[in-house]
Amino acid sequence: MDDKERAELRKKRQRAGRRKQAGKNFLIFLSILILAVAAFLITMKLCDPDFKISSLIPQEKAQQVAAFVKEDIFKQTTTTTTTQTTTKPTTTRPKNYDYTSFDEFAFDTSLQGNQLGNLLNKSKGAVTYSSSYIYYSIAGRGLYRFEPNSETYTKLVVNNYNFTCLNVLGDYIYMVDTDSHKLKKAQIIGGDTVNLADNISFAYLYNDKIYYVGTDNTVGYISLDGSEKTVLYQAEAGKRVSFSGISLSRVFFTVYDEVAKYYEYITVDINDKSDRRYFMNDTKNDEILNIQLECGYFYYYKKQSDNTYDLCRQKFGSQQVVTLIEECSLTDYPVVYANRLYYSAVKGSVIQAREYNMNSRADKLMVYQSNPNDINSIGVGYGYQYVFLFGSSQGLYRGSCIYTSSSRDNTIYFENGKWQY
Repeated sequence: MDDKERAELRKKRQRAGRRKQAGKNFLIFLSILILAVAAFLITMKLCDPDFKISSLIPQEKAQQVAAFVKEDIFKQTTTTTTTQTTTKPTTTRPKNYDYTSFDEFAFDTSLQGNQLGNLLNKSKGAVTYSSSYIYYSIAGRGLYRFEPNSETYTKLVVNNYNFTCLNVLGDYIYMVDTDSHKLKKAQIIGGDTVNLADNISFAYLYNDKIYYVGTDNTVGYISLDGSEKTVLYQAEAGKRVSFSGISLSRVFFTVYDEVAKYYEYITVDINDKSDRRYFMNDTKNDEILNIQLECGYFYYYKKQSDNTYDLCRQKFGSQQVVTLIEECSLTDYPVVYANRLYYSAVKGSVIQAREYNMNSRADKLMVYQSNPNDINSIGVGYGYQYVFLFGSSQGLYRGSCIYTSSSRDNTIYFENGKWQY
């Protein structure tokens, strides 16, 4: 081996020695670093027992560091497999709409087409009033107007119509023709009817909108001239929609699942149908029946432990529930007017229309009918100082003035085309 070869061998040994020394130095540095990190982590854990070490180095960064050490320091090849995970979107129930300023229910009752209870109960909105006139529908005969002071009546629409959901505002009366499911209007002085919308089963008018439930389980509103129809909600198949009421900016209704047997309580913003909320938690087993929202108060029947029902009132946004009437014999919607409500009750074979004063708690009989053909098809109606029992399916139309007794001598009834005592 000549001098040149020995010099080259010596250089190789020097380079190998330097690499070996660099490796030793790195390991010493790494050991010191690990000890320092360990001391730091121990200190953090002692100071905060809930401290999570993994939060300091995300998993992705930790993998990058490990790859750097293996590939760049130790010259090892690392194969990384990336697994892509797909996160399924979760549908969360929005927070209940169960509180708002009570100004949201500051209604102008002169713009209300009818009382909600009249429309929702088994009288089916066959009675309403405006100013000092009462308007009523007689099945198969048409539409009439009653003048209480003289107890006289006028025929307005006399064709063989079956009208429900009467609403009066201004110079027009709005109603649903149950035979054709059309929403119609006519002048309050009488005349021809005008079709406004098709496939309507329920209608309630306030101000410039007619809120409706459709035969296709839709909920929305229609302009007074019928030129615009806005659908806010449509229930799925197997679910049934029932109207509950409105605020100045929202509509409230229930959806009953006919398979799972439970109620949902839904409210939708009338200006933004995507703003859909719940105003109560779901109920089942008929825990609550026939809820209506009238001027900011809920009225509903609540099941008791003995399976009887109490008629209750609850202010919107309040947890306090007031029991108005205990052990109700019927659970039909009451009609609310000022501090009074009118409701139907059964005593033996007699169906009654009763008045309940929510201030004094006085309860009195207004009008009654003995031995009706079908008690379950009769509803109470209220219209300007008169209380009625209407059972259109059996031709039952009785009424009495709130200022007289409930005796038969003070009861008017519709028979042979006219009202009589």
